[in-house]
Amino acid sequence: MKQWIQILAIAFIVALAAGAGCAARDGGTTTTAPTTVPETTMATPAETTPAVDPMQPGPTVTSPPGLDTIVTVSRNPSTYQPDIIVTYSGGSGNLRLQRLDIRVTRMDGVVKTAEIPRPSPSDTIRMGTSVTIEGSRSNDRVEVTAWYSGVAYKIYDAIVPPLSRQ
Repeated sequence: MKQWIQILAIAFIVALAAGAGCAARDGGTTTTAPTTVPETTMATPAETTPAVDPMQPGPTVTSPPGLDTIVTVSRNPSTYQPDIIVTYSGGSGNLRLQRLDIRVTRMDGVVKTAEIPRPSPSDTIRMGTSVTIEGSRSNDRVEVTAWYSGVAYKIYDAIVPPLSRQ
């Protein structure tokens, strides 16, 4: 019986201690009336990432020694058919070059891609091999990526302006 009284006394003390935070300073009890707080929205600064301009050339990578690749980028002088011609011109990386990926981003937002692959795994890309991609009558961005043993190197990235007639 004595044990029950001790347990009840401890429970009563714990209940009083827990309720002490709810009592007002003047000894009375407090009641909270429902209040409406106007909802405010705080302007949080939005994370701004700089807009990427698809016509802004990016960095190119210098291929490791022995993997040099040379490409020539030119335009058809006709404004009626303003094609862009990318020609493989050789280089010391010829034996290990797997393919060239070409990407043309036109001023109107259209993106065209092409590839100069190896003819077969045992052959190399022949010098003078070229691809023709339809350009626009305005500035076009041309990117060329060379692939060696599964590793890509962007070797060319430039704006190619239209040719002007003299």
